[in-house]
Amino acid sequence: MTVLLSLLPVMGKMLLQVMLHPIFLVLVFIVGWQYKRMQLLSEGLFHLEKNIYLRSTILSTLIGVVGGVLGSFILLLFGIDLSEMGIIYLFMVAILLMLINPRFLCFAYAGGLLSLSYIFFGVPQINVPQLMGLVAILHMVESVLILVSGHLDPIPVYVKRNNGQVVGGFNLQKFWPIPLVAVISTGNLDFVGMGVALPDWWWPDWWPLIKAYPDAPRELSYVLLPVLAILGYGEIGTTASPREKTRHSAVNLFWFSLVLLGLSVIASHYSVFSILPALFSPLGHELVIMLGLRTESDGEPLYITPSRGVMILDVLPGSQAARAGLRSEDVVISVNGVEVGTRRELELMMQFGWGRLELEIRRGEQTLYFQIDRKPQAALGLVLVPDSDTNRYLSFRGETLLSRLFKLFKKFGSKSN
Repeated sequence: MTVLLSLLPVMGKMLLQVMLHPIFLVLVFIVGWQYKRMQLLSEGLFHLEKNIYLRSTILSTLIGVVGGVLGSFILLLFGIDLSEMGIIYLFMVAILLMLINPRFLCFAYAGGLLSLSYIFFGVPQINVPQLMGLVAILHMVESVLILVSGHLDPIPVYVKRNNGQVVGGFNLQKFWPIPLVAVISTGNLDFVGMGVALPDWWWPDWWPLIKAYPDAPRELSYVLLPVLAILGYGEIGTTASPREKTRHSAVNLFWFSLVLLGLSVIASHYSVFSILPALFSPLGHELVIMLGLRTESDGEPLYITPSRGVMILDVLPGSQAARAGLRSEDVVISVNGVEVGTRRELELMMQFGWGRLELEIRRGEQTLYFQIDRKPQAALGLVLVPDSDTNRYLSFRGETLLSRLFKLFKKFGSKSN
């Protein structure tokens, strides 16, 4: 570990250089553009401006840099060699899969297909344990980023579930530009480019943990090379708060990546087991998604009209409601002593009521009272849960690749009988 820590100054300098590179700035712009698109989608549903895309972009960039430091350290610890895994093929397959379904734009699927192709057909020439190790580490970093920031700045949405019920929820989409420092092997020390050659004394006897070359000659040199990437996460949460939803997703994704990383280490020492990470990568990732979708489709929705009052779905930052102390999941019971029965009633009370408004709020088991000095033209900033009259919403499809295959086999079996 001391040997690894000795490289931190060099890695820090390289990360700083790559963060100042124009391509990294382009990635930051792409992230900001994605957040702006999501904000416009929400504004189209609620006709309220929630100008947080710049803050979300800056925060995602800063957290992405921290994730890059963590990812670089793990990549170096396991000795992931980028020259061994056919990065070009990985991107090509990922793009082809995206044409089938945008959700398949993930290295877990592309890497698994490439690995299986090599195992059964011998093409393309890749190192399966190294490729699967890269996929595992990227997902491990993603799980940490989801846990730390996946719940921040959620976008409120209305969603129509499979049973036809329209409920409130949050679009939990995040993008992080990731600067990385990775290892690449070369037999020629002059081929360094932007990288920094590792000295011979640095190689510990146990390194790399994922063997790149079973019979690698020691005259090979290793170079630290800066790499850029974007990690993304996306879910719709209707059955739990954004923090709880992202915590469960992060834990499931972390266990997936940890198991995949362990299988990659085993396969690098015993090539007969290479098929295990190749199969687990796409199937395990589908299982993670299936668990999340099942929670959404089978779980009880959280943001629905209660038996009494009207529930608040979201409160816009900096609005009158936010300054008064109102929160998501609060239930408005009455306004100025007049009990609220429907969402429309509350909207009319708040729209035409000026001056001081006193709200009776139920928060969990507590009954609280808040005062809002309502001013003309000032945004109140409340997003309420939908009711039976809501006609603007997103459609929720809770179907994965595994569930589609199951339906296909079931249909085929019924025909054969």
